Amino acid sequence: MTTAPDMLFEFGGAPVGGARFSSPWATHWFVDGTSGHDSFDGKSPETAKLTIQAAVTASTGGDVIYIRPKTYAHATGFARYTEDVTITCGGTAGSGQTATNAGKSIIGVTPRKHPSDFLGVRWIYATNTNLNVEAAATHIENIGFFAESGTYAIYFEGDGGTWSKNGYVGSSLYNCAIKGAFVYANGANELQIINCRFQAAYDGVTAGIELVGSTNQVKRPIIQGCEFIGGNAYNMDGPCIIGAAPWYDAVIRDCYFNADPDGGIYINIAGSSSTGIIANCYFANADISTDAIVEGGLISAGCYDTQGIQSGT
Repeated sequence: MTTAPDMLFEFGGAPVGGARFSSPWATHWFVDGTSGHDSFDGKSPETAKLTIQAAVTASTGGDVIYIRPKTYAHATGFARYTEDVTITCGGTAGSGQTATNAGKSIIGVTPRKHPSDFLGVRWIYATNTNLNVEAAATHIENIGFFAESGTYAIYFEGDGGTWSKNGYVGSSLYNCAIKGAFVYANGANELQIINCRFQAAYDGVTAGIELVGSTNQVKRPIIQGCEFIGGNAYNMDGPCIIGAAPWYDAVIRDCYFNADPDGGIYINIAGSSSTGIIANCYFANADISTDAIVEGGLISAGCYDTQGIQSGT
């Protein structure tokens, strides 16, 4: 029988064969960093593109891009894709215009439902940021992002009323592992980050989530089922989740915060005007009631530390 926690993480079985991504309107694209070539059409495993950017550029809104893990080597794991990728909005900027690249999915091919390690598609940045998302409703799944010393692992970017970038609207990140940098958004609207693992770099540089709402509001974000851990015996060097208010109707739930970060603060939502809830989270801290969570207006309920349940902070 499937237990309730397992049900939380059921996001569809094998990526290529699962019905979850079998929209009859979608074209499927394939990336093979070992045997592919960017001159191929990319529409079958046998004619896969070599780089992720080539498949992103060739595809259009609603399409699905499958990425194959590269060659495995003992003691080092699967080889890494090394590139900076941008998913542009496409179409014409402005209110009411069609964003032709909205709704793409980028899926790492792996049978694993839990991001317990990086045994699968590995991706490191080439210059500063692994993935810059400018197109709305982008979905990313089953990828290990190595971003130590990078700017961000993923940047969900928008530009407010200009409407030439809208990546923080309706986008989602499932079942990914992020090491050594933040997933960042300069605003958000229905952004979902589900069942991901955030691991500090080897020297403790924090990997986490930062949603900045000071200019573009952060509305209805969901952070659920995520794990936050240190790196090679180092604690994270700062808070795992950071926000600049306002966050409206936010949900942070069912998350696990392992290594006590330097400074003792796990979640820091600045300001006081935010709304939402932090619920059913577990903290490796003796007492979260003393400033381990700075809600900035959110309500904390049903959270646990090493002394048991805390009704609030």
